Amino acid sequence: MKQINNILRLSYSPMTIFEFEKFRDDIDIGNYLENCTIYIIAKRKLPIMQLIEGDSSKVHLKISMQGISNELEIIISQTYNEKLFKGGLTYMRTGNNTKDEASFHSITLYRGDKEFILAANIDRLLHLHSQGLITLLTKGDPEPILTYDVLYVGQCTEQHIFKRFKSHHALQEILINENIIPENYQMVNDLVLLPFNISSDLVSRIDSDMSFEDVNDLLVGNHGINENAISLDCEKSLIKAINPKYNKTKFLNYPKSKDGLYKYNLNAVVYQIQEDIVLRYGEKCIYGDRSLKDASKIAVFENEEFLIY
Repeated sequence: MKQINNILRLSYSPMTIFEFEKFRDDIDIGNYLENCTIYIIAKRKLPIMQLIEGDSSKVHLKISMQGISNELEIIISQTYNEKLFKGGLTYMRTGNNTKDEASFHSITLYRGDKEFILAANIDRLLHLHSQGLITLLTKGDPEPILTYDVLYVGQCTEQHIFKRFKSHHALQEILINENIIPENYQMVNDLVLLPFNISSDLVSRIDSDMSFEDVNDLLVGNHGINENAISLDCEKSLIKAINPKYNKTKFLNYPKSKDGLYKYNLNAVVYQIQEDIVLRYGEKCIYGDRSLKDASKIAVFENEEFLIY
């Protein structure tokens, strides 16, 4: 029995197309995205922040979204983030890509003599919180903010995602057909990019007729499966599961393929998302979960049966 379990994680937190374009010149974010091989373009209204209270020890924000009745409140407190705050907050700058001057969608925090601490939108804050890198106090349900309507699934196995998006025809079609082109193309707020990397683990039964080399490879995690094949198979699996509106090729014969995992004759191929996000397609959803306990599974059994559960 051979089963490969593939875990999708965000290479960087979800970002609007506007933010993605700004990040092109950021070396650190470029490095984060170096291992991204799968990406999703999704639609979601821009979460808007409003300041409830702020001083040297905390920032209290209210988050709202057009069309969503419930609101989310978050507090970034020095009490629970001592290393981050150190001597306390001294300055906060807001980022606003909307016409409403009273609201904003990102914050940049400083301490001391304008020493940089953190720059983040709500997606970034929630993502850092889920990873245990910062601690947020929350009131309300974050799920509507973390729910993305999938429009396109793509892969970038041969080039950095920044290069992949230099001329992305599907993105141009989405902008036109979804009627979300603002006066300035760079101010696209309602399209979100989710960049993923994949880690894989091969589970195999050790048989008495296996060679020492094969057993040793299994024990040290050398599964011998091409990483690009895993990413290309993942793209096909997601497209087959979600049927995104703007993917021209639907891979209706998946799991059969020339460049995926079909040729490895695995007994089971499983994909899960280890992030607290929801991918919505029509009336259905694929759920991620940081603990994987409640994460949906996209699976292929015996190179034939395709299931989402």
